[in-house]
Amino acid sequence: MPPEEIQLLTDAVKIGFPVVGTIVGTLIGGVSTYFITRINHRHDASKELAKRRFELLIQTANDVTEFENLVGRYATEVSNKIQGLAGALDFEEARKDIYTKNQPLRRARMSLKVLGLKEAEANLEKYVEVTREVIRHGPNLSKERASELAKQIVIGPIEFYESLAKEISLT
Repeated sequence: MPPEEIQLLTDAVKIGFPVVGTIVGTLIGGVSTYFITRINHRHDASKELAKRRFELLIQTANDVTEFENLVGRYATEVSNKIQGLAGALDFEEARKDIYTKNQPLRRARMSLKVLGLKEAEANLEKYVEVTREVIRHGPNLSKERASELAKQIVIGPIEFYESLAKEISLT
Protein backbone atom coordinates (compact mmCIF):
# COMPACT_ATOMS: atom_id res chain seq x y z
CA MET A 1 0.00 0.00 0.00
CA PRO A 2 1.42 3.35 -0.93
CA PRO A 3 2.06 5.85 1.86
CA GLU A 4 -0.71 8.18 0.57
CA GLU A 5 -3.33 5.47 1.04
CA ILE A 6 -2.02 4.68 4.52
CA GLN A 7 -2.14 8.38 5.38
CA LEU A 8 -5.69 8.59 4.00
CA LEU A 9 -6.81 5.59 6.09
CA THR A 10 -5.08 7.01 9.17
CA ASP A 11 -6.81 10.38 8.70
CA ALA A 12 -10.17 8.64 8.13
CA VAL A 13 -9.76 6.66 11.34
CA LYS A 14 -8.64 9.77 13.29
CA ILE A 15 -11.64 11.76 12.07
CA GLY A 16 -14.23 8.93 11.76
CA PHE A 17 -14.01 7.29 15.17
CA PRO A 18 -14.70 10.47 17.17
CA VAL A 19 -17.61 11.34 14.85
CA VAL A 20 -19.06 7.82 15.09
CA GLY A 21 -18.46 7.86 18.85
CA THR A 22 -20.28 11.18 19.15
CA ILE A 23 -23.23 9.92 17.13
CA VAL A 24 -23.43 6.66 19.08
CA GLY A 25 -23.10 8.58 22.38
CA THR A 26 -25.87 10.94 21.33
CA LEU A 27 -28.14 8.05 20.41
CA ILE A 28 -27.46 6.27 23.70
CA GLY A 29 -28.07 9.49 25.64
CA GLY A 30 -31.31 10.18 23.76
CA VAL A 31 -32.69 6.67 24.28
CA SER A 32 -31.68 6.75 27.96
CA THR A 33 -33.33 10.13 28.47
CA TYR A 34 -36.52 8.88 26.80
CA PHE A 35 -36.79 5.81 29.02
CA ILE A 36 -35.91 7.67 32.23
CA THR A 37 -38.49 10.36 31.44
CA ARG A 38 -41.08 7.69 30.71
CA ILE A 39 -40.37 5.91 34.01
CA ASN A 40 -40.51 9.19 35.94
CA HIS A 41 -43.81 10.11 34.30
CA ARG A 42 -45.34 6.77 35.31
CA HIS A 43 -44.05 7.19 38.85
CA ASP A 44 -45.44 10.74 39.07
CA ALA A 45 -48.80 9.57 37.69
CA SER A 46 -49.03 6.75 40.23
CA LYS A 47 -48.08 9.16 43.04
CA GLU A 48 -50.81 11.57 41.93
CA LEU A 49 -53.33 8.74 41.76
CA ALA A 50 -52.39 7.57 45.26
CA LYS A 51 -52.67 11.14 46.55
CA ARG A 52 -56.16 11.56 45.04
CA ARG A 53 -57.25 8.19 46.42
CA PHE A 54 -56.02 9.15 49.89
CA GLU A 55 -57.88 12.48 49.72
CA LEU A 56 -61.07 10.69 48.66
CA LEU A 57 -60.71 8.19 51.51
CA ILE A 58 -60.29 11.00 54.04
CA GLN A 59 -63.27 12.89 52.57
CA THR A 60 -65.35 9.70 52.82
CA ALA A 61 -64.40 9.29 56.47
CA ASN A 62 -65.32 12.94 57.11
CA ASP A 63 -68.66 12.50 55.35
CA VAL A 64 -69.53 9.47 57.47
CA THR A 65 -68.48 11.35 60.60
CA GLU A 66 -70.80 14.21 59.62
CA PHE A 67 -73.70 11.78 59.11
CA GLU A 68 -72.80 10.04 62.36
CA ASN A 69 -73.06 13.38 64.14
CA LEU A 70 -76.50 14.08 62.61
CA VAL A 71 -77.93 10.70 63.49
CA GLY A 72 -76.31 10.77 66.94
CA ARG A 73 -78.01 14.06 67.72
CA TYR A 74 -81.33 12.70 66.51
CA ALA A 75 -80.99 9.42 68.45
CA THR A 76 -80.17 11.34 71.61
CA GLU A 77 -83.20 13.57 71.15
CA VAL A 78 -85.44 10.55 70.46
CA SER A 79 -84.19 8.92 73.64
CA ASN A 80 -84.73 12.14 75.61
CA LYS A 81 -88.24 12.58 74.22
CA ILE A 82 -89.23 8.98 75.03
CA GLN A 83 -87.89 9.29 78.57
CA GLY A 84 -89.53 12.68 79.05
CA LEU A 85 -86.22 14.50 79.52
CA ALA A 86 -85.53 18.00 78.32
CA GLY A 87 -82.94 17.71 75.57
CA ALA A 88 -80.11 20.10 74.95
CA LEU A 89 -81.18 20.21 71.32
CA ASP A 90 -84.51 20.73 69.64
CA PHE A 91 -86.13 17.42 68.65
CA GLU A 92 -87.88 18.82 65.59
CA GLU A 93 -84.69 20.48 64.35
CA ALA A 94 -82.73 17.23 64.75
CA ARG A 95 -85.51 15.35 62.94
CA LYS A 96 -85.56 17.85 60.09
CA ASP A 97 -81.75 17.69 59.79
CA ILE A 98 -81.84 13.90 59.37
CA TYR A 99 -83.99 14.29 56.25
CA THR A 100 -82.49 17.44 54.77
CA LYS A 101 -78.79 17.19 55.55
CA ASN A 102 -78.01 13.59 54.61
CA GLN A 103 -75.86 14.45 51.57
CA PRO A 104 -72.64 13.40 53.35
CA LEU A 105 -73.93 9.82 53.58
CA ARG A 106 -74.78 9.82 49.89
CA ARG A 107 -71.33 11.20 49.02
CA ALA A 108 -69.67 8.56 51.18
CA ARG A 109 -71.63 5.77 49.52
CA MET A 110 -70.74 7.10 46.07
CA SER A 111 -67.05 7.36 47.00
CA LEU A 112 -66.98 3.81 48.32
CA LYS A 113 -68.53 2.58 45.05
CA VAL A 114 -66.02 4.54 42.98
CA LEU A 115 -63.11 3.25 45.05
CA GLY A 116 -64.46 -0.30 44.93
CA LEU A 117 -64.26 -0.79 48.70
CA LYS A 118 -66.80 -3.58 49.23
CA GLU A 119 -65.86 -4.33 52.84
CA ALA A 120 -66.08 -0.70 53.94
CA GLU A 121 -69.35 -0.32 52.04
CA ALA A 122 -70.85 -3.38 53.76
CA ASN A 123 -69.74 -2.11 57.18
CA LEU A 124 -71.26 1.30 56.51
CA GLU A 125 -74.54 -0.32 55.48
CA LYS A 126 -74.62 -2.27 58.78
CA TYR A 127 -74.37 1.02 60.64
CA VAL A 128 -77.00 2.68 58.42
CA GLU A 129 -79.36 -0.21 59.10
CA VAL A 130 -79.15 0.54 62.84
CA THR A 131 -79.88 4.20 62.19
CA ARG A 132 -82.89 3.38 59.99
CA GLU A 133 -84.78 1.91 62.91
CA VAL A 134 -84.36 5.08 64.93
CA ILE A 135 -85.25 7.27 61.98
CA ARG A 136 -88.25 5.14 60.95
CA HIS A 137 -89.82 4.67 64.38
CA GLY A 138 -88.43 7.68 66.28
CA PRO A 139 -90.45 8.51 69.38
CA ASN A 140 -92.59 5.36 68.96
CA LEU A 141 -89.75 3.11 70.16
CA SER A 142 -89.78 1.60 73.63
CA LYS A 143 -87.51 3.20 76.21
CA GLU A 144 -85.23 0.18 76.29
CA ARG A 145 -84.93 -0.10 72.51
CA ALA A 146 -84.36 3.64 72.08
CA SER A 147 -81.62 3.56 74.72
CA GLU A 148 -80.00 0.50 73.14
CA LEU A 149 -80.05 2.01 69.64
CA ALA A 150 -78.75 5.35 70.92
CA LYS A 151 -75.77 3.56 72.50
CA GLN A 152 -75.01 1.71 69.25
CA ILE A 153 -75.30 4.90 67.24
CA VAL A 154 -73.14 6.93 69.61
CA ILE A 155 -70.40 4.30 69.47
CA GLY A 156 -70.44 4.79 65.72
CA PRO A 157 -69.48 2.68 62.75
CA ILE A 158 -66.27 1.29 64.23
CA GLU A 159 -66.03 -1.60 61.74
CA PHE A 160 -66.40 0.88 58.88
CA TYR A 161 -63.56 3.05 60.17
CA GLU A 162 -61.37 -0.01 60.71
CA SER A 163 -61.92 -1.23 57.15
CA LEU A 164 -61.24 2.27 55.83
CA ALA A 165 -58.07 2.48 57.93
CA LYS A 166 -56.75 -0.61 56.15
CA GLU A 167 -57.14 1.19 52.83
CA ILE A 168 -55.52 4.37 54.09
CA SER A 169 -52.49 2.46 55.35
CA LEU A 170 -52.11 0.79 51.93
CA THR A 171 -51.91 4.11 50.07
